Amino acid sequence: MTAAAANNVTVLQPRGRIGAPLYRDQWSNAKCVRIASMAAAGYTAKSIASSMSDGTTANDVTAMLSDWGLKQKGSRHSYVAVPVELTGMHRTRLADEAQRRGLEMPELIAKMTATICRDELFDAVLDG
Repeated sequence: MTAAAANNVTVLQPRGRIGAPLYRDQWSNAKCVRIASMAAAGYTAKSIASSMSDGTTANDVTAMLSDWGLKQKGSRHSYVAVPVELTGMHRTRLADEAQRRGLEMPELIAKMTATICRDELFDAVLDG
């Protein structure tokens, strides 16, 4: 988990239910790590549960995070990091433009994508 992803999660005091089985007794370590990592990256409980493809529900994810003292904070709870493959030439061009605008490259890409979606510029960008 990156430091940036960790900033998206607030750690609270643990408050497990007496007598409730621990998630480590029910789920594999890999599954628990995957859920916690996805939550830290900003995925919603619903999208995490869907990605498990094993019957895990959004309520299961929310309960696990709550029992572990993890709580999504702010309006970024529905933001998701999207890995994008770029050629070196395109990455350099984006980095130069971001620097010219006083932004980090991920901020520039997020602003560009948001503008395309908001103003429905898909045809203009992709066809033109």
